[in-house]
Amino acid sequence: MGSELHRKQTLTERLSRSLRSAIVNGDIEPGTFLTEVPLAQLVGFSRVPVRSAIQALMAEGLIHRAGPHGYIVGPSGVDVIRLPLEQSLARLSILHEPRINFTWQTLYDDVEARVVHRSFFGRTRINEHELARHYGVGRTVARNVLSRLETLGMIEKDEASRWSVVPLDERRIRELYELREHLEPVAIASALEALSDIELDAMRTRLADGLARYPEISAAEMYHLEVDLHVTCVQRTQNRELARTLQRTHCLLTLSKHTVGTKVEKLPREAFFDEHAIVFEAMRRRDVKGVETAMRNHIRSSAAGVVSRAAIVRREDSSEPASFFA
Repeated sequence: MGSELHRKQTLTERLSRSLRSAIVNGDIEPGTFLTEVPLAQLVGFSRVPVRSAIQALMAEGLIHRAGPHGYIVGPSGVDVIRLPLEQSLARLSILHEPRINFTWQTLYDDVEARVVHRSFFGRTRINEHELARHYGVGRTVARNVLSRLETLGMIEKDEASRWSVVPLDERRIRELYELREHLEPVAIASALEALSDIELDAMRTRLADGLARYPEISAAEMYHLEVDLHVTCVQRTQNRELARTLQRTHCLLTLSKHTVGTKVEKLPREAFFDEHAIVFEAMRRRDVKGVETAMRNHIRSSAAGVVSRAAIVRREDSSEPASFFA
């Protein structure tokens, strides 16, 4: 499923598929003259995916090169048609599809899933240039994705500015949970003043709704319930340095997001529903000591389950290949 979604979202694949269909169906006439820059401007893409799409169609014999900068639709020797591109490609299907805004957020979930999965199998280099090429985007977009992953403690950059996946082995998982056990109770207690009753009640309602539908609830929905407590609430702490430090533990939340219900079966009942409810109840009472105790107990009880999930993936799955992993 993940790879299928990736292919649907890749600019090179979308453009080459649209051009191929138009050429085969006769919507683009043989002899139509193309150049990269005007085509990129017409479809709203950068030159990288446009060039890759054209090269793919050249390999299939649907387009041939004409000089250093041009291409002609059809076989060599066909009469050249030089019309404004808007006219000659007017029936190109991609021009009538919703535009994909390829900011880093568009790619982020797919890259995150691949990095999380690879982290179970040890340290691995990530090639920024290959990442950009893999998704048909510019280096800036790829760098923004990697910077976000770095903030969450999933990858890091060495002295030579080379990116690598940080392994999520048992030792690191337990160390991150120890860090969370010490810091999150303090952070969330100090965030009480910044959280209104309306916000807390909305989170409690979402939690109750999730429990009522469990196990017919997606891993993504479960992840957002975790985010309510461990990100939205915790990050409202008055201590900005504390909030910044805890960001690097968010990789533990993404671990479950990309494994539960897909690579690891859901439990008959997830303990976090009841444990989150206890924390929210204490928060609603503005009971600082109660919040700290409930949060600490919840984090302490969660570590073993996450270690177990990671072990299952390592034992029963395999490291997923991708061109940008070195």
